[in-house]
Amino acid sequence: MNHPADGMWPPMDNHNVAQPGATVGQQNAVNYGDTAFHVEAIYHVNQGDPPERRNEVARNFLAAGVPREAERLFGDLLREGHVTSQRAYYYALSVVSGRSCGEVGGELFKNVRDARKIAQSLPDDPWQDAFTLVWRLLHLVRGESGAHRPRENVDEVLAAFGALPPDRQEEITQHLATIQDGVTQAALEGVYAHRVVTQRMSNGRAERAWKFFEAEPAPPRPFVAAATKPEPRDWLPVGFGGFAAFIGLSSSFFGTSVLGVLLALPMIIGGAILMAHHGAWRAGASMWSQIRLNQVTPPPRQPEPRSPGHWVSTAFVREIHRIVDSRFTEARPHVAGDWPGYTAGIRAHLKHRFVALYGNAQVPAGAVSWLARWHALKVAEGWGSNALFHTSVRSPERDTMLYRAGMGAAIAGLFVLVFAGGFGAAIFLAPGCFLVVKGVTKIRGLHRMSALARAHDEQIFAAETQGYEEWLRLLADRPSDGEMARWLSMDKVCLKNDLVRRNNLTTHDLVTHVVMTEGANGAKRARVLHGPPRYSNYEVQIFLLTRSGVREMRVELNFLTGEARNERRNLFRYDALASASVTEVGLRATRGEGDCTREVERLRSRRFCLTLVNGRDITVVAENFRNANDSVLEDESELFLVALQTSGIDAALPILEAVAAEGSDWIDREQERRERWSRDWYE
Repeated sequence: MNHPADGMWPPMDNHNVAQPGATVGQQNAVNYGDTAFHVEAIYHVNQGDPPERRNEVARNFLAAGVPREAERLFGDLLREGHVTSQRAYYYALSVVSGRSCGEVGGELFKNVRDARKIAQSLPDDPWQDAFTLVWRLLHLVRGESGAHRPRENVDEVLAAFGALPPDRQEEITQHLATIQDGVTQAALEGVYAHRVVTQRMSNGRAERAWKFFEAEPAPPRPFVAAATKPEPRDWLPVGFGGFAAFIGLSSSFFGTSVLGVLLALPMIIGGAILMAHHGAWRAGASMWSQIRLNQVTPPPRQPEPRSPGHWVSTAFVREIHRIVDSRFTEARPHVAGDWPGYTAGIRAHLKHRFVALYGNAQVPAGAVSWLARWHALKVAEGWGSNALFHTSVRSPERDTMLYRAGMGAAIAGLFVLVFAGGFGAAIFLAPGCFLVVKGVTKIRGLHRMSALARAHDEQIFAAETQGYEEWLRLLADRPSDGEMARWLSMDKVCLKNDLVRRNNLTTHDLVTHVVMTEGANGAKRARVLHGPPRYSNYEVQIFLLTRSGVREMRVELNFLTGEARNERRNLFRYDALASASVTEVGLRATRGEGDCTREVERLRSRRFCLTLVNGRDITVVAENFRNANDSVLEDESELFLVALQTSGIDAALPILEAVAAEGSDWIDREQERRERWSRDWYE
């Protein structure tokens, strides 16, 4: 089976309109394309799960860019006594991941230090070596703050870093990126930079990434058309014709040559039988041809996407209609012609068919996307020859010959009867036989048409089943959510490093940076149960905070190909900031009484806006990404936190808020915060 080529994916084309002079960053009310939901348990923990299972889920969260969930799970494991060097190492990474120096203090740093002591009490192993390297890097960061002389030699630490396995190098670079801005981070990324460039498109990303956005395919279901039964009125010609034929037969023995009657009647009756039997096959083929033609003939207008009843939701029908139209748009051959008009009939037929087959099948509409694509590609193959409208079903030549032979025999028999003196009998026999043959032909033709329809449906079902098996084989190497997170992490490192290089910045110029991502308008979207959203196209926003000012860049990233395009840059000084505002939608409350109180936070969106003195707005918006049609119920507040962390907004907002509040004094205040953090760090 063919699979979507790069050119068949919808282009990134944002249509959100901002006010004049505004720079819109993370955008609200984005319209996404297909949404896939994978029911995998990689982020789900059941009560009573063993430590090994909880450890696995925690590692999955950390690799996916959701460090707060990983921190909670690893912390619980250590507190419960399920201690290993590996868990202590990953707990330390989850604590510092996405946090600046000022945030990793007090209780958090005490927890990291305690985890370090626990690891040191265990036998030496590679995980303890990795933890030791993290600890030494934190010492370097502490030394860079200026409050203490560095106790570690940078070259020695980098040598130890280079000796770690590549996976450990990636983890440490990724999760210490926020806390290690400055010389240490630059040196660390210098060792890691070449690997990022060479590995960013590794493991067949260009050939596999698109598969993550394909929904779990629903197997084909046989379409059984209702059997077409004759109506009572269809028997009227048989009744009237039979009565007339009976009168004709009875009268043929009066005043007629016996030899003529014995010769004519077998010819008439035999001919009528041949016509009725073989004419029924011809009539059935003709009726089936007309039905197939009606299925592909463009209707006056496309059917309305509304529920047909029977517990089928309108939202499901609307999504089926959108999917069918989208798949046919993607499958359009690069040949001039009216493709929408050519396919209008078959699209309407498939919409009705898919709703009838899958409306009550308890599957999401996206599960039928592969089947819509399969039919679209089949239609596209025959566009050049107008094959869609070649619906005529020809009867076997034998039926035609025997039908004509029966007609000739019946007519000849009537002539013999007339010449034998049975003119009166022929007057009744001729119309009577005609009506009987006509009625029987239609009644038996309906059965023949039903048989042809069943055979056609069985043939289509067999072909769809083969296509389904091919599609499953094609999706067999679909990337994991962890791979998707790793590729995106490398993309962000590459984009940030490239921006630094092209702006001729040095490590001393760059105080810190933030990278935020959001799904672009029209992007395909997919996620795993309880996991973060992934997009086929991203809007990436990077802030480089230097000693002289801020460099902001926005770029469109095609995640499937790794290509970045349509870059927009904005430069401003700290004293150019006029104001900042944060708007949250959701609930904050205190539940319980006395010592049992707890803070409850259920947020759905958060909007941060920086306004420059020239009136330009730089807006960052994070919102809950849960699809209203998702059938699996999940805690919306947890999903929002996952979205915040994986988008980078959770780490970026504290920095940007501080910049907005302190303006040109931010550099000095940030240095003071780092020095306080360094002084408070004791062993």
